[in-house]
Amino acid sequence: MDWNGIFIIALVIINFPVYRFIYKLIFSDPEDFDESVKFSFTPDFISFFRGKYWQDKWGTFKLRMYILSCLVVVLLEYMLLSQVIGYFH
Repeated sequence: MDWNGIFIIALVIINFPVYRFIYKLIFSDPEDFDESVKFSFTPDFISFFRGKYWQDKWGTFKLRMYILSCLVVVLLEYMLLSQVIGYFH
C-alpha cells in the first residue's frame, strides 16, 4: 500500500468526531438512523403498499446524504492536505 492509501485511512479514522457531528445534524435520534437504514433496504413498492412511501424516500435520502457528506469531508481534507504537502516538495 502506498502513502496515499495510508493517508486516506488515517483521515477516515481521525474524522470520527466530524462524522458524529454530521450524524447529529441529519438524524434526530438513533431510532431515526435505524429507520433510515431499514428503509434503504426495503423496496419502494413494499413501502408504497404499507403507506410509507414518502417516509421511505426521506429516510433513504437522509442516509445517502450522511454517507455522501462523510465521504466529501475526507475527500476535501485529502485534496487540501495534498496541496499543502505539495508546497514543501
